[in-house]
Order: sequence, then C-alpha cells, then structure tokens
Amino acid sequence: ENKLQKIQKWLNVVDPTSNYSTALALREPGTGNWLLQGGEYMDWKAGRGGVLWLHGIHDFSNANSRISATAIEDVEDLCKSNDDHALAYFYFTFSDSEKQNLENMLLSIIGQLPKRPSELGLPAEVVDLYNSTGAIRKSAGMKALKDVLSRIIKGFKKTFIILDALDEFPKAIRGSLLSWIGELKADHNEGSLSILVTSRPERDIVGSLEQLDPFAISLQSSTIDPDILAYIRNSLAGKDGFRKFTAEIKSEIEEKVVSGSQGMFRWVDCVLRVVEECITPTSVRDALRELPKDIDSIYERILDTIPEKQKEYIRRAMNWLAFSAEPLTLGQLAEAIVIKYDVNKYGEDSEDLFDMKSLMSICPSLISFADAGDDKSSTQESRRLRLAHFSVKEYLISDRAAQASSAYYHISEDKANLRMGHACLSRILRHRGEGTIRHNKVERMSFLYHSARHWFTYFRPIEYKAPTPLSEAAVRVLKLGQAWLDIYDPDRPWRRELGVSGPYQPAIYYCSLLGLATACKLLVNRTEDRVNVNGGFRGNALQAAASRGNESVVGLLLERGADVNA
Repeated sequence: ENKLQKIQKWLNVVDPTSNYSTALALREPGTGNWLLQGGEYMDWKAGRGGVLWLHGIHDFSNANSRISATAIEDVEDLCKSNDDHALAYFYFTFSDSEKQNLENMLLSIIGQLPKRPSELGLPAEVVDLYNSTGAIRKSAGMKALKDVLSRIIKGFKKTFIILDALDEFPKAIRGSLLSWIGELKADHNEGSLSILVTSRPERDIVGSLEQLDPFAISLQSSTIDPDILAYIRNSLAGKDGFRKFTAEIKSEIEEKVVSGSQGMFRWVDCVLRVVEECITPTSVRDALRELPKDIDSIYERILDTIPEKQKEYIRRAMNWLAFSAEPLTLGQLAEAIVIKYDVNKYGEDSEDLFDMKSLMSICPSLISFADAGDDKSSTQESRRLRLAHFSVKEYLISDRAAQASSAYYHISEDKANLRMGHACLSRILRHRGEGTIRHNKVERMSFLYHSARHWFTYFRPIEYKAPTPLSEAAVRVLKLGQAWLDIYDPDRPWRRELGVSGPYQPAIYYCSLLGLATACKLLVNRTEDRVNVNGGFRGNALQAAASRGNESVVGLLLERGADVNA
C-alpha cells in the first residue's frame, strides 16, 4: 500500500456509503420531493445554513433513511457543480457498534472532505494527523479530530454535513455527540455550514437541538402519506405475491393501509407481508379488517406464530442480532445459533442447519440483510444480517415484551453477552481440538474468527456476575496461545495474515491488555512468578494494562508484585 491508500484506509474505518446505497435501493421515485421543494430546506441549502432537524414520533428511521438519501443525492448534485462546496454524511446504525462511535464518525467525515476536486491529494492537516497518530497505531483523540475537521470545513465556501438517526447513537454517551454539533455550528460563520440531522424527538436531543435555533420539520402522517402511498403502490405492482390481485382489491389495500399507517413505514411493510400471504379476496378483506393497531401488536403476532421447534433457535438469533459487536453474516449466525447454552459445557460438537436460508423465512419481517445485495459476486451466506428495524430491538428488550404472550423472546444485554460469550468460548475451545490454524484454514468471515475477535468483548461487561465455569473457560482460552492468537491477536490487531503470530505471551499479558479483572485474579493466584515476564508489544502485563487504562487490573498486578520499572 502507498501512503495515500494507508491514510484512506485509516479514515474509512466504517463505510456510510453502504447505508446510503441501501436507502437508495429502498426509496421509491419521488420520495422526499416535498422536502426538496419546501422553503425550510431551500433556505437551509442555499441561504443561511445552520441546522435543519427532521423529526418524527413513530418508526422514524424507516422514513428518515429514505429522506436522508434524497437530501444527500440533491446536495451531491450541487457540490458537483460547485468546486468550493463539499458534502459529508454519516448513518448511525443501531445494529453496528462501529457506527455508534464518535471517533469513527469524525474520521469518516474527514475522509469525505478532501481537497477541492480541482486539487490533488489530501489536506495537509489530515496527512500530519495521520503521521503523528495513525501511522504509529495511536488513537488520534477527539480534540485533534475536531480541530482538523474544523480547519478543513473553513477551506470551503459551503460545507454540508448530514447525520442520519441521532436517536440510534447510544443514549448514555449521546451528550458528547450533541455537544459536538453545537460546537461545530458555533465555530463557523453563518451560511458557510449546513447541518441536517434526523431523529425521533428524544428528550435530550430536543433539549440540545432547540438551543441551536434549527429549522425543525415534524414528519407527521400528512407529510409522509404521499411517500407511503408510493411505497404501497410500488409493492403492489412489483412483488410476486400481489401479481394476481385484482385492481379492486389493490385499491382497497391502498386505502386501508394508508389510513391506518399514521406515518409508519415499518407498520406498512409488516402489514403488506401479511396481506401478501392471502389467497382469496375474502381473506384479504378479513386481514384488512383485523389490522394490528401498532408495531408492538405486529411483533407479538409474528413471534407467536413461530413453530415450537424453531423457537429456541430464533431466540438465540435475536440475542446475536440485537447485541453482537458487529453484524454477523448469515453463515456466522447459522453456526452460532446451533451452539446450545450450557454454562458447564464448552467445545462440544454441534449440528448444522439443514438450510441456513431457512432463518430468513421463519420471520422475514424481523430479520433482514444489512446491505442492498448489489454485489452479485457475494453469496447469501456471506451477507451480513441485522434486525429489520430499530423498533424490533426496542420491543424485544422492553417491559412490554416481557409481559406479552411473546415473553419467551424477551432479551437483555447482560443475558445476551452471557450467551454470546459462552458460544464464542465454546467455538474456540472446539477449534483447539481440531488442530492449529496452520493446518486448518480460518476465514475472516467465519464464526470462529468472530469468536476469537470478540469473545472478550462479550465477557468483559458481565465478568463480575459471570458463572464460575464461564470465567474458567475464559482463562482456558487465554492460556491457549497459538490456537487462539493465530486467529486473532489483540496485541497486534493490525496483522493481516492469519496464522502468522508469535511469539506467544503468557496468558496474564493478554488478560491485562483486555482488562479482564476477574480472569486476571484467577491467573495471578496460579502464576505469580510470571507477572513480571517481559514481552509483547507493550513490554509486560503491567504496561499492557496501563496502556488501556485498566485501573483495576493495574492495582491487582501491583498487589501481586508487578515491577513498575520492569
């Protein structure tokens, strides 16, 4: 790789263009025209700039992804004809933790704002920041990234930044994102920066954005109905299940579904799936008379119809789809859900599904592919999955689900981490019995790779409440050395070639690096003489813990005789 490619790879740690492409694929012709023709948008785009906030109460993310795509496409056309205009956008995504990270967002936005098209290369500020941080595998830090972005923006006459689905950014840390939006607006002259954000009107978002004197557009039912009608008509005309429906029946569907939608694209999508399965005009009319009143009712009905023998597999799938560190592929999920949760058993052989594609047919309204499927070379097995909508996760973790007839599928993050951590540890320990990676090729898209890469991500948040057998299994994996580290080495995560690792450091080193306090305690009780062993990228266990700010592990190591001068 040349220098330019390395910098671009550093900036493009996440790819918002995949979200944009998916939204474009879902959008009907004419969607969002009401926005482009409205005075608020036209003034935001060509006049005073500032913040334009689109907000809605219901299943807003289905509508806003389409509308954001319309705005991005429109602004792209403007920037192509104006050398001194620039555009960057970002999609916050509930199903991808990498797209819920403020530093990743800043890197991505900086990466989308190169020099003007008439100039070559990258801005000098970006190259300098990379040389002092990314090139030596050091975090750039929020302050430096904000400063660089601000200087780049000031190099253009007009900059547009579009941020989709603020409400899908974790609420516990959303204050930092909202503060940055305020800082960004205050740092630039009126008219030189236009920021478009979409979200539901969560209290903290309302409180922060209202202080910025935004153009605010509320997406009420009357605003969205034309877009919903276009979506319904396109579905009735294009989907195979509706081909034999008469014009009269289609007209009835349009009228009933639009009137009942209350601006909810997600509700419409689920209802159309139900109606599509009807085989007579009478059954269609019956379905239209019994339409679920809201999203919760739809999800409860879908879950209640899952066959008994498939329920456990779907519940396991929901845990992974709601809380996995990154979206799993269909192949990875198919392997993950056949691992039975038994806290006392690890490394057991598991069965394969007869047909992994059957996962998509059991509850298609709840699970979808994370991409638009435009890459014809990719198989279904290699495509990543997600919950079909943010509201699915909200329902599954809610008290409403816990008290409904579908309570069997109620999930929580702690329980999900427990089950996902167990599945990952079990898969790694099964691999140990299969031989090392040098004799068994491991693909980066395999569940084994995901397990080696993320088992500690799932174990760490629950380690203090984890059952003892799970903690013991974590220690066993830490002691594996080559059988784990040849797949993924957290001390050298940039290593690209699988199977070329070593030398292998003591388990206490990796435990300290990863901040696994309970596992460290188990290890130091057994290996006190190895606390001061030198080696690894950080030098020793104490330095590894300190480099990641793992204070509890640092304290434990010092108690057990770690040498600060080693």
